[in-house]
Amino acid sequence: MRYIVQIDLDPETGADLEAHPERIQEFMGKWQAHNPVGMYFSLTRRRVTVVLDAPNEDSFFEALHASWVVAKSYPEVWPVVNAEDFPAIMKRVGMV
Repeated sequence: MRYIVQIDLDPETGADLEAHPERIQEFMGKWQAHNPVGMYFSLTRRRVTVVLDAPNEDSFFEALHASWVVAKSYPEVWPVVNAEDFPAIMKRVGMV
């Protein structure tokens, strides 16, 4: 299943990260370990968007936790599917 994860950084947290680049490397390394489809950085909103394929949310819990610790806010996680995978997600949530 494909997931979109968005991590927001408030200005204070962003400034703290800029002062400690090693924390940024550790944070990014947790996500890169999952071989994401893409990682996007918005400089105007201080937001990191990660797109990855994973069997379930449990498989990237460690990266979510690291993001929560670094960003001081919980990342938003959305499972997304294409038309081909839509029946499987409906079955997973008990709609079929």
